[in-house]
Amino acid sequence: MPKLNYKTLRQEVVDEIRQRILTGDFQAGERIKENEMAQQLGVSRGPVREALRQLEQEGLVQYERNVGCSVAQVSGQDVYEICLLRATLEILAARLLQKGKSVQQALQQMQDCVGQMEQEDCDFYQLAQQDNRFHAAVIEQAGLKKLAELWKSTNIHNLAIFYAGRNDGSFDRQEYCQSHQRLLECYHTGDICQISKEIVQHYSLKASRPIEDVFTFS
Repeated sequence: MPKLNYKTLRQEVVDEIRQRILTGDFQAGERIKENEMAQQLGVSRGPVREALRQLEQEGLVQYERNVGCSVAQVSGQDVYEICLLRATLEILAARLLQKGKSVQQALQQMQDCVGQMEQEDCDFYQLAQQDNRFHAAVIEQAGLKKLAELWKSTNIHNLAIFYAGRNDGSFDRQEYCQSHQRLLECYHTGDICQISKEIVQHYSLKASRPIEDVFTFS
């Protein structure tokens, strides 16, 4: 394995461990030993320790006293809450989004993301990243700085949803890509009521239980 670039050492260590978790190199409950990881990456234990703390905040790693760090089990309740929050924020962003150049920019980015998702060489980690980019296109063009900041804070937790879906076998790649395509087509119509309904349907595919009963559309 090539040694990491020290220019962005801490973040590279975070990205490397996160990717290993999401791609299944590390299984749920498996110990992540600081000294072994440091040796593999050619770094000291400090950056590894900092990376594991960040991943603990993201919900991908759990720490137990006198035991150390291991890959976390993401609960169904965690997935439900993340999906519910992201659906709510995206519906708000969709309602704020105005027709015009900004809409076209968002739609083009979303189309690009769908295209990347459908590529055979798009691995699980890349798929999760494209999912974040797809939905961020709407958020960023809505024009509210605080909304964008709040959304970004949920991006990492969205990765945990992919991790949970892969672990429990509920993740269906084909259906997931088709769901993004359906949502994109709905955005093209400009019908905010239909868009909002499709957003809820989209996040219900990820959630551990339906979220439709929380929303009311006229």
